Amino acid sequence: MTFLFLPMQFFIKYINELFYKLLGKELDDKIKTYFVDGTYKSILLQGAIAVLTFCTALFIARVTGDKGFGVYTTVFTWVSIISVVATLGLDDLVLKKLPVYRDSRALSKIKGLLSWANFMGLVFGVVCATLFLLLVNSTSIHGLIEYADYYLWAVWVIPLFVLMHINQAALRGLKFMGWGQFAEKFVLPLAFFILLVIVYFYQDSFLTDEHAIIVRTFSFVLTALVALFLILKFTKAERNKVTAEYEIKNWWGSCRYFAIISLLYIIHTRIDIVILGLFQMPEEQIAFYNAALKLSDIALLPFAVLYTVTAPMYSKLYAANQRAELQLFFTRTTRLAFVVVSAILIILVLGGEWFLSLFGDSFKEGYNVLCVLCLAKFIHVFTGPVNYLLMMVDFEKEAAWTLLASVIITIILHVLWIPQNGIVGAAFATLVGLFCFEILVGYISYKKAGITPTILGAFFAGKNNCSE
Repeated sequence: MTFLFLPMQFFIKYINELFYKLLGKELDDKIKTYFVDGTYKSILLQGAIAVLTFCTALFIARVTGDKGFGVYTTVFTWVSIISVVATLGLDDLVLKKLPVYRDSRALSKIKGLLSWANFMGLVFGVVCATLFLLLVNSTSIHGLIEYADYYLWAVWVIPLFVLMHINQAALRGLKFMGWGQFAEKFVLPLAFFILLVIVYFYQDSFLTDEHAIIVRTFSFVLTALVALFLILKFTKAERNKVTAEYEIKNWWGSCRYFAIISLLYIIHTRIDIVILGLFQMPEEQIAFYNAALKLSDIALLPFAVLYTVTAPMYSKLYAANQRAELQLFFTRTTRLAFVVVSAILIILVLGGEWFLSLFGDSFKEGYNVLCVLCLAKFIHVFTGPVNYLLMMVDFEKEAAWTLLASVIITIILHVLWIPQNGIVGAAFATLVGLFCFEILVGYISYKKAGITPTILGAFFAGKNNCSE
């Protein structure tokens, strides 16, 4: 055991030293320690979800076929959009406010915000689920009416999704970074995969797209319960020792913009599949597109780690008026993610057809889509998590308008290009829409927040307020 432990200890020490060196001497040691510790926990959990999610997608595609995978994709794309609507931006609100309340030891406000956010989230989640179910059964919209029976199960993911996201964000805001990702990043994919396998063998090696949808709903039940248990466990002091204090007017002021941003963001990232369904593209083509999308999303694992860990720190540094530290922190953490993501993207492009064939030989048809989506991911990580930065530093309104402009551009391009070019047209529409978004949000960050985005940010800003 000692023989194995010593090399591992040496490796971890080396990685720590490398992280600290890349972050630079100018950043405070507390900031660097927060980032490094949070990164380790996030990598473990984000890695788990990436592997399990990919394996689960492969399993569903292999067992249900490309058509069944396309149906599953369409159903949960709609459910995902409605779930984000139902969240009302409450998850981003607690992520922004709780670090500030925690540092000022405002325990009564922590209690008030958590109870209010959970109550509002549950009520609105159930309302949205009910209204969506009524819409499904009273409309002729393609992608809804054909799968009405599936939505009877899938729709109840919506309130469960809301509660899970609020409580996981709350834990991260209270600096329980590992536990603040545990339910969504570990419990959910693991429970989904295990339940799928159980149903598969119970059905004598048979699984349909409807089975997959029902199983996913039950996995959300378990995940929401775990998230609720964790927030109750780690906020026991706030619940038992103080009386709740509410700042509802102030919370709504931020929340409405968070809600708009969250809705626009999910539309921006999922409208491609929705419009493919509206144009009645074959389920097989939607499956090819989703397989390419899932592969390209794997490359964003380090980026997901980046904004998960850094978002609370953005809020804290900006509130403390530490602009130089914020600029350096943003730029250098973005650079770390960029290097790793770029390497993964190159591997995906070079071996794209082989990776897609894991879903099934017919999925190779999505290779061109994969290349375009990988280029979009490259642009995204080069710019950095600017949208999250703006949301954390009191520029929610500007971020919302910028995202709205990008969504309009993206939808127009989808409508123009999908009829003529199919799934490849959808991929290019996503690419151009994202490029426009990054330009707009980068300009707002520079002009309004005083933070220069991209991996080159601190280099250009350094002449004024940073030591590079």
